[in-house]
Amino acid sequence: MKLLSTQTFAISLIIAFLGCSQIVNGQSDQGWEGTWITDRGILTIDSADGDVTGSLDKDSLTGTVSGKTLEYTIKKQRGSESGTIKLVSDSIEFSGTYDEGYRSGKWMGWKQRFKDGGFDDAKDFSGVWLTSLGTMMLEQSDENEIKGSIGPEGWSSVDGGTIEGEKMTFEWTIRNFNGAGWFEMSKDGKRIYGVMNSTNGPSAWIGLRPDGYSRNVVPKAGEIVKGVASNGMLYNLRMPDGWKEGDEVDCIVLLHGSNWTTSGMVFVTAKNWPELGKKFAILGIQGQNWAKWSKADDLRFNYTYVNWVGRSTLGGFPYTHRESPFLVGKLLDEFNKEYSLKRIFVGGHSQGGYLTYVLHMHMPEKIAGTFPMAGGMIIQAEPDVFDDEDLKKAQRDTPMYILHGRNDNVVSPSMGEYAHRRLFSHDFDRVVLDSPRAGHAYDFLPIDQAVNWLDMLTTDDQDALLEFAQKYVKVKKWKNVGLAIERAMAIDGGKPFAEIWQAYEDAAKKEGPSLLRRIQSNKNGKWVDGYLKWHDQFAMSTKQKATVVAFQELRSQQDEAGEEAYKAARAAFRSGDREQGYAKYQEIVDQHYASRRYTVAKAALGSRK
Repeated sequence: MKLLSTQTFAISLIIAFLGCSQIVNGQSDQGWEGTWITDRGILTIDSADGDVTGSLDKDSLTGTVSGKTLEYTIKKQRGSESGTIKLVSDSIEFSGTYDEGYRSGKWMGWKQRFKDGGFDDAKDFSGVWLTSLGTMMLEQSDENEIKGSIGPEGWSSVDGGTIEGEKMTFEWTIRNFNGAGWFEMSKDGKRIYGVMNSTNGPSAWIGLRPDGYSRNVVPKAGEIVKGVASNGMLYNLRMPDGWKEGDEVDCIVLLHGSNWTTSGMVFVTAKNWPELGKKFAILGIQGQNWAKWSKADDLRFNYTYVNWVGRSTLGGFPYTHRESPFLVGKLLDEFNKEYSLKRIFVGGHSQGGYLTYVLHMHMPEKIAGTFPMAGGMIIQAEPDVFDDEDLKKAQRDTPMYILHGRNDNVVSPSMGEYAHRRLFSHDFDRVVLDSPRAGHAYDFLPIDQAVNWLDMLTTDDQDALLEFAQKYVKVKKWKNVGLAIERAMAIDGGKPFAEIWQAYEDAAKKEGPSLLRRIQSNKNGKWVDGYLKWHDQFAMSTKQKATVVAFQELRSQQDEAGEEAYKAARAAFRSGDREQGYAKYQEIVDQHYASRRYTVAKAALGSRK
């Protein structure tokens, strides 16, 4: 046998040492073989010697390896997927792309590195983690035992856990289900990835430690701080310029769009409209669902509300009563107590706009006004799904400024128009629709106009309210004048408003009496559009109250028939009979023109193609 030279032997030892240094508990950090926890499931690579075999959850995978790149195909129950992924970060992480034909995107994964024994000192898993199953808040004892909560619902938890090095094992309970699981921490301490085991088998669970968010954040005047509420929801808070601890403060609450964040919204609001930043606290509430593809330096979130029925007369689904509306409401209660909030104006954009309508209709007692932006109204926020009279009064007493750009190509402007029509037909007289020449983006909508309008209709400042009313008398925007007079009466505005009140009543008188005669004679419905336009401007008139009362009496006579015709129209459309559907809409316009469904039917006929 030939002996190795001293130099060759030394080199061999170094090579062997370097190779062994990448092996942890019998698993190599390098190469594709092994178990990968991904944001799309559990990826198992059985063989990676040129040709690759494996699976993503229960779907089989084949592919070829070239260096650190794997090109693969996955066979699925229906169709297939192709993609490319590449090793990064010391070959224990990958990133790549996938294409399912009907959908494509990016994905990432982390390799399971540890089994049992041989761990380093226990890492710190405590704190807040955004995970694919909700926000997780963990506490770690001196003995490295772990416990905590999952999500903000209040019935999900992690317990019985232990920490060994960079691995955490635990028992989990989510609603009425439970099982065991494990996490591993990435080397930089910013990620966790692991498996939850249940009777349905293992499933991937990933998480991210959010940068800069903490439970005990201290607000600062003129600066944005990042916090975590007691129910686990993240928020961005900017107190107004000059604010001091203990000061009462009015607050603008912002809700983001889908897969978005309020971080930029809070910043942009204070920057673009500095007067708002001087006067109001600006609170951006993140949705409780972290978008698991988003990264620490660009976090994105989503709200849940689609199945939430709240205080409506609709039935509900299990485990939905603690979705975003409930959670936002609880956070507002917490902040109201902690920071002495006086008036809260809630403004949501896009997905947050849908949520804003829900909050207005289900929790008006918590808020002073709302400004839904570029969103729509879901059925649980429709005005006719409530029967609590006190709630219905509060809904109508709370002002709403609907803001929807007419060039919006993401959420159709018709959604804002529909919401306005529905609310107006149900006597929501404190609702306006603003349709500026703008697109979908939050940054270019007139946020200041919406907030200032809400501010004036709820203010105690008589001088500011008087200036507001005088401004709109000059341009003959009588609805705003009437609402200002109503507010002045509530705060005892006194003589300065007498002249404005007289101008308002004089304007209402120009058409009020003639409309009254046409309603009373009721020969046809040609007067209806004129009345609705007049009512929108002069609903607050006291001297022309007889006109409003006469219309309400006629509506009570036609409403039931109008509702039946509307239901028949919807049934016809669902069955594919468009002609019959439009015929029923025409019946509403021709015969039931005073009913609440008139404006919806007429709009549908106007957009008929």
